[in-house]
Amino acid sequence: MGKYENKRTRKKEVVLPSDDWNVTRYVRDDDGYNLDNLRQVHEGLAVYDDTQLTARGAVRRSAQVERLQEEPEEIIPRRRKKHRLLRFLLWLFAILLALVLTAGLASVLLAKMPQTDQPLGARKDGCCTVLLCGTDQDGARTDTMLLLYLDRNNKQTRLLSLPRDTMVNRDNPVPKLNGAYWANGAGEEGMDVLMDCVKDLVGFRPDAYVLLDLNCFAELVDSMGGVKFNVPMDMYYDDPSQDLYIDLKAGEQTLNGKQAMWLVRFRSGYAMADLQRVEVQRDFLQAAIRQWKSVKKLPKLPSTAKLLMDNTQTDLDYRNICWIALTLARSEGGFDSDTLPGEPAWVDGGAYYVEDREAAAALINEKYNPYETAIRAEDLHPYGK
Repeated sequence: MGKYENKRTRKKEVVLPSDDWNVTRYVRDDDGYNLDNLRQVHEGLAVYDDTQLTARGAVRRSAQVERLQEEPEEIIPRRRKKHRLLRFLLWLFAILLALVLTAGLASVLLAKMPQTDQPLGARKDGCCTVLLCGTDQDGARTDTMLLLYLDRNNKQTRLLSLPRDTMVNRDNPVPKLNGAYWANGAGEEGMDVLMDCVKDLVGFRPDAYVLLDLNCFAELVDSMGGVKFNVPMDMYYDDPSQDLYIDLKAGEQTLNGKQAMWLVRFRSGYAMADLQRVEVQRDFLQAAIRQWKSVKKLPKLPSTAKLLMDNTQTDLDYRNICWIALTLARSEGGFDSDTLPGEPAWVDGGAYYVEDREAAAALINEKYNPYETAIRAEDLHPYGK
């Protein structure tokens, strides 16, 4: 055969003996060169179609031929594809966890206690009060009113129920506590009058307020995964005029938003009517706070705060809501709850709840006063004047 040329190196050339190549198949020594070609040439089944082969190329091929003769061909196992979906999910989980932790840390750093611009005097460190209100179906009357007392340093939380029919010292068409809001134009002006009415009853103006409508209340319960609660009795009520239908069975169960709304609105079956409804409302809120303040609910804090900001009337800002939520989370065990001392009475032909000022002052100073200054019975306004 002729000479073989290595096109990649083109250095000193050597001529291979022609006696060793007595075949007629030709293969090229170029980019298409591979081990199969080399094996066929070695076995005498083919020859290179070029005439020259450089010394370096010949040495390289000789080494490859010897390796083929001495060693079996190595079979390289194919690499398995990695689980790309699993890796993606792990990365996604890590990103979400980082976002949750960032949001939680931001909530802690930005938290600020709400404080009224009309303080009674020197304040107990870490203590404040918030008026919680829920409207009726029409969004007019505040049928649910609770004074939330928060003591962050002592990790205590308390609720004081304010009966809706409590007589107030205001010139309203109906001088009841639940009528102060709508009788004064609702909105911020109505809430301002209601806050003054509460001041008449407890001796100081609450630091902030939250007015929650029923639709937002149901959405809030659903967003937090419901509330496990022991319904005290079978509750059934059907009133098409109010578009109100209630059907709950007695016993412990997890209530969704709609069922929770039924619970807090029901009162016709109670012997003490509104007073017993107030107790059930307070017990439900206590159960909700106890369950929602768990660590596993902490990631819901930012979205819950946004829900409250978007769907309630309040003078709290985001930082205040974070402070309240974190304080509730830190509170130990259960918390005290009471009803404003007083008794039902007929006044000028109407049914009212009349405050007992002496008993009220004593209870407020013991559990609900955020100030160093004590509340006196004479500081509480008598009804009807």
